[in-house]
Amino acid sequence: MQNASEQPRSIADASQPNAGRIYDYLLGGNHNFQVDRAAASVLLEIAPLMPGTFKLIRWFLGEAVRRLAAEGFDHMLDFASGLPTIDHIHEITPKGTKIIYSDIDPVTVTYGEEIVKEFPEVRYLLCDAAQPEIVLQSEALQRLFGPVRRVAIGYNGIMWFLTDEQVGNAMKVLADWADPGSTLFLTTDETTQLFDEGDPQMAIFAERYRKIGQPIYPRSRERLIELMAPWRLTERGFRLVEEWLDVEVSVNKDLAREWKGLGLYGAFFVR
Repeated sequence: MQNASEQPRSIADASQPNAGRIYDYLLGGNHNFQVDRAAASVLLEIAPLMPGTFKLIRWFLGEAVRRLAAEGFDHMLDFASGLPTIDHIHEITPKGTKIIYSDIDPVTVTYGEEIVKEFPEVRYLLCDAAQPEIVLQSEALQRLFGPVRRVAIGYNGIMWFLTDEQVGNAMKVLADWADPGSTLFLTTDETTQLFDEGDPQMAIFAERYRKIGQPIYPRSRERLIELMAPWRLTERGFRLVEEWLDVEVSVNKDLAREWKGLGLYGAFFVR
């Protein structure tokens, strides 16, 4: 994982793959280069269901922000945002919604800034999702949000890459900053048993991520709920993403069969 203090390369640097552009490609976007598509093909050999998984995560993000916008949330923070393309928050929320995206990758942030530069109420900041205080203490947030602390916060597809300590610390920092009534939404899955059993396919998948500097830290939903305190899981609990969306999709069934896991889940937590 890159250090947030590194100087970003050019957003047009096609000499090496970039995680944000790979994600964009797997979502069906066009903000990527051949080097990104080649890297994606290697990942797909190990995890062919990855594009479907990414799409489920993005669909849940869209459903979450629509629900929260309908509840009156017009200030939103998003961590580990990736490139703000393909139905990202600023494309689907009402005009006037103030949004701060963030990512640890300097290239993704620089590219993201270029994408949202025509949106005066959107900012993109360099920030490790494990250290949300970087965003919370930023001048950009002070100017854009002012005194507002009732916010919607997204942590989608990132919990796997944070240690228990990092999750616990980040959630406490956010809870201390946010006003009561704030909501945090996230996606996660549950493949802990596969790691515990030494599943060979999962071991290869984890090693591939380790080599690019992003080790995986699987945990049960019960453990995640513990780490989220003082954020409280809403009464609807964890639900398969397609249940939140009220659509029939086969991705989670395929995930359950392929990974022997329990699919991809979405949840809302309140302050």
